[in-house]
Amino acid sequence: MNSKAIQAIRYYTNHPVEFVEDIIRAKPDAKQRDILNSVAKYPMTSVRSGHGVGKSAVESWLIIWFLLTRPYPKIPCTAPTQHQLWDILWAEVSKWMRHNPALAKELVWTKEKVYMKGCPEEWFAVGRTASGPDALQGFHAEHILYIIDEASGVKDEIFEPILGSLSTEGAKLVMCGNPTRLTGFFYNSHHKNREQFHTIHIDGRDSGRTDQRFIDSVIGMFGEDSDVFRVRVAGEFPLQENDVFIPLSLAEATTKSGAPASAPKTLAIGVDVARYGDDETVIAVNQAGSISLPITRRGQNLMATVADIVTTYRKLLIQNPSYHGKVSVNIDDTGLGGGVTDRLGEVRIEQRLWNMEIRPVNFAAKVPDEKAAQWFANISTYMWYLVREGLRRQEICLENDSPLLSQLSTRKYTMNSSGKIVLESKDDMKKRGLSSPDRADAAALSCYLKKTFDITGLIT
Repeated sequence: MNSKAIQAIRYYTNHPVEFVEDIIRAKPDAKQRDILNSVAKYPMTSVRSGHGVGKSAVESWLIIWFLLTRPYPKIPCTAPTQHQLWDILWAEVSKWMRHNPALAKELVWTKEKVYMKGCPEEWFAVGRTASGPDALQGFHAEHILYIIDEASGVKDEIFEPILGSLSTEGAKLVMCGNPTRLTGFFYNSHHKNREQFHTIHIDGRDSGRTDQRFIDSVIGMFGEDSDVFRVRVAGEFPLQENDVFIPLSLAEATTKSGAPASAPKTLAIGVDVARYGDDETVIAVNQAGSISLPITRRGQNLMATVADIVTTYRKLLIQNPSYHGKVSVNIDDTGLGGGVTDRLGEVRIEQRLWNMEIRPVNFAAKVPDEKAAQWFANISTYMWYLVREGLRRQEICLENDSPLLSQLSTRKYTMNSSGKIVLESKDDMKKRGLSSPDRADAAALSCYLKKTFDITGLIT
């Protein structure tokens, strides 16, 4: 290596911003510059921020910078999910390496590792999902950089081996993420352990990289005083772990509004299935946005529920003689609902109910829409979002049923480790002395149509 190259490496070792601009050929904004300079100057950096401010880009720049300015470094990277680690962070590394073809002469990118040519075992960055306490164990080097993405969702036990390695001079740690939890290592780095870290806060409203449509959508849906706004836009920790998902005032307002004029001209049936005990079997009907609950029963066997669905379906067709489309029958298919789904499919053929479209729904399943899946933890949460959004847009009106309004307005939500919204579980509701939200779930099922609300402004 010639003297000019050695001088350049020595300079860039402590000047990551210039490295990013000169070598990677990127233009970091002011907050990204702050992060880069912090990692160069301090052993531990913790960054809390809103959504879409360019954290993954900075982390990928740090990987390339550290690999090319230190001899035999090791860069363990982790995140709560494989999606965050491989599909986002690792893809960012590949993207920025392409900005300067000369980087490919020095570094080799693979799906699991980035390493210096000729030194795959001693000079590398590697990804490990934060699935167990040993995720980041066993890394030893004179120059080591730990990168923790979506750090709020990483368990405390993952950090134990990191703290041991950080006693070595030249070892560094950078954590970035949406501040979703009020406990844990990441939270403490901004609170009781703050003096040990250089902390950075990025408000999405101050970042030119955050889409204004995203900010406006969150404000419209949840309000600027909500914890969703605090976490996903303002980059602040929530005021509380849980909050009510659908305000009572929003639900009550629609009971007096009459049939919505702008709702899709569709017919749908939502079925929440119970059998014995205190829970209810509920059939909800959605006629062009007007939701009613014609059947609520306790202690009913599954075959009787199938008969109730068929009766409801026939009545809908009689009440809507000019309607020639499909009638969606969305059934909670978890647990007992599977038996109803199977038998109803047989009855549909036996009785030639060709306008009936049976749609089993697993509440815990991943949201099938890729963009919505970035925001909502499961289908149940997404369906309740559709109800909330329909109420807000006045495209849904509810029957003035007290148990329904109570169930809709008392269920809380939180944000999981990936910053996704997740509804309070039924078990947790019962622990608070509340009934199972069977009527509300049936209403939500009746809103779960193939044609859903436009969330392109919300998901960026």
